[in-house]
Amino acid sequence: MKTKLIETECQSTIGVVSQLFNRLACLGAVILICTTASAQNLFVSGTDAKGGEIFRFTPTGSTTIIATGLVDPWDVAVDSAGNLFFVDYEVLNGAETLGNAAIYKLTQSGTLTIFASRLSYHSALAVDNAGNVFVADYDGGIIYKYKANGSRTTFASGLYHPVGPVFDSTGNLFVADNNIGNLHQGSIYQYNPSGSRTTVAVLNPGDGPADLAFDSMGNLFMADLGGNIYMYDLGGVLRRQGRTTFGSVPQSAQSLIFDNAGNLFVVDAGDSNQKGNAIYKLTQQGARTTFASGNALHETFSHVAFGPLPPVSY
Repeated sequence: MKTKLIETECQSTIGVVSQLFNRLACLGAVILICTTASAQNLFVSGTDAKGGEIFRFTPTGSTTIIATGLVDPWDVAVDSAGNLFFVDYEVLNGAETLGNAAIYKLTQSGTLTIFASRLSYHSALAVDNAGNVFVADYDGGIIYKYKANGSRTTFASGLYHPVGPVFDSTGNLFVADNNIGNLHQGSIYQYNPSGSRTTVAVLNPGDGPADLAFDSMGNLFMADLGGNIYMYDLGGVLRRQGRTTFGSVPQSAQSLIFDNAGNLFVVDAGDSNQKGNAIYKLTQQGARTTFASGNALHETFSHVAFGPLPPVSY
């Protein structure tokens, strides 16, 4: 009887273990499906031998051109519907207008239209959860808010050279403002949805802020034209040195974005001749690899943005 009891207990234990392994196998399959479904395409503005282009990179690095015949596209942003917005020189009567830029809208079906015009060329973009497009006009020192129908209001003013607008998870807009020599110290500002502003970080005199991005933990990252990538803990005390250096690129960090896996993609603008222009991928630990080399592909890269996540299927 004792032997029979032990045998029954062993069979029961084996059954439980078998069920556990089956559940783990199913969970592994779910994780694999979700990971595959969450892969994002990277959209990159740049140029090649044919002129201005918008490139689309798959997670494995293969590339296709989704918009061509442009002049010299600059910043890019994608809304939740998958529409791509980008800055390029405004073209009137077949000729570009010097210093003037337009915001172009490219739908998923490939339709390209002018969404807004008469902005400065180095303007930067951000899209909120409601689909409103915010444009930091670099030369005007103004942040405009455009509704989906193209109507415009002034969201903020009194800036010098605003760059890198980005939204946090609660809908606050962050922007970096370049300094004016020794007369004005550059800063990172936070705007709540009503437009009220607070200073979250004071930059060093030698900083050249180019772009901002948030990771999934709410840490703020800044690309510096000197090559460094700084991380700000927004829960800390406001002070000039309230940051750490997360990583760097060889030449000039110009644009950055996180993917849904926590990897940071950074455009290195290269030197004055664009030598060394590349897109780097940095892991959460800061380890850097080359994702794409502009010189190797005979292309130049300017700014990056990820498309919206596809629906997850289980």
